Amino acid sequence: MAHDLPCTSSDEFGSLVLNDLLPARPLIIGEFSSSYETFRDEMLKDLAPATKYEFLQALQLVDLNWAILQVKASADVELSSGAERSIAHELQRILEAQAERKCDYLLEIFVENEGDADAFEAPVDLVEIKARVDRILRALKSENYSTRVAASNEALDIGISPQLVFSDQLLNNQNYVAHTEKLPDLEKRIRQLSAEYRELQMSRPVDISPVSGG
Repeated sequence: MAHDLPCTSSDEFGSLVLNDLLPARPLIIGEFSSSYETFRDEMLKDLAPATKYEFLQALQLVDLNWAILQVKASADVELSSGAERSIAHELQRILEAQAERKCDYLLEIFVENEGDADAFEAPVDLVEIKARVDRILRALKSENYSTRVAASNEALDIGISPQLVFSDQLLNNQNYVAHTEKLPDLEKRIRQLSAEYRELQMSRPVDISPVSGG
């Protein structure tokens, strides 16, 4: 007996096409990728649904996988932007404090030399400080490893440890934590649905064709 397992592509579902199943998916501003349709089409090829119901289940698997990718990408953005904001704030604060202390010291010497305090011009350049902070941040994000190390060492000399800021963000960035807490549930759902989909494929009806005896 020859067992022939029919395989039906989504193109052979007759009137049941994707646009009939769901409304057109709106473009979501801020998605890490605009390639959902390509992702969906390639995953459907791998899942190879053979019935209309399998096709619906496969679409759910596509969306769950896409959701996991989105959550992971969003978590990375929250972590990166949170660390960047914290480092920028602390660098600015420390450098301005250092400049003010230097200014106070120079003012004291100026007055001791019988200078008029009202005529003293504070040598604090906030624009220069901001430019230095921006330069350090750019270097910390450089693709060049040596550049990142040099920037990290400069931040350490100022009094900021990028590694400690990153560690703090991992624990205390609420947006990052909220995103990562969603992942176990999504991953559990996709494991369950994947198992159901495999069972569905295994239970497909089999066409049995008699084979002439020799």
